[in-house]
Amino acid sequence: MVIREEAEVTAIEVANMRTVSPPQVNNRKGQKRRIRLVLFFVLCLFVWAGYTLYVQSEDLAGKKAELEALKQEMNAVQAEQAELTYKASRLYDQDYIAELARKQFFYTKPGESIYVIPE
Repeated sequence: MVIREEAEVTAIEVANMRTVSPPQVNNRKGQKRRIRLVLFFVLCLFVWAGYTLYVQSEDLAGKKAELEALKQEMNAVQAEQAELTYKASRLYDQDYIAELARKQFFYTKPGESIYVIPE
C-alpha cells in the first residue's frame, strides 16, 4: 500500500501539473507584458529627461553668452565712470578751470590775442 500511495500521489501531482501549467504560462505572459510596460514608461522618462536636459543646456549657453556681454558692458561703464570721476575731481583745480575756459569759451588773459586755426 505504501508504494501504491506514492504512485497515487505522483499521479495526482502530474494531474495538478497539467491543470496548473496553462495559468502559469498566462501568468508569465502577463509578467512579460507588465515588465514591457514598466520598461516603456522608464524609457519615456529617460527620453523626457534627455530632451529637458538638451533644452536647458541651450538656454544655459544663451545665458552664459548674455552674461559675458553684460560683463563687458559693465567693464566699459566702470571705465567711463572712472574717467568721469577723474574729470570731476579736476574741476576743483583753478588752473584746470582756467584752461577749460580758454579752450571752450575763448577767454583770454589780459594782453593775449586769440587766433582761430581752421581744422
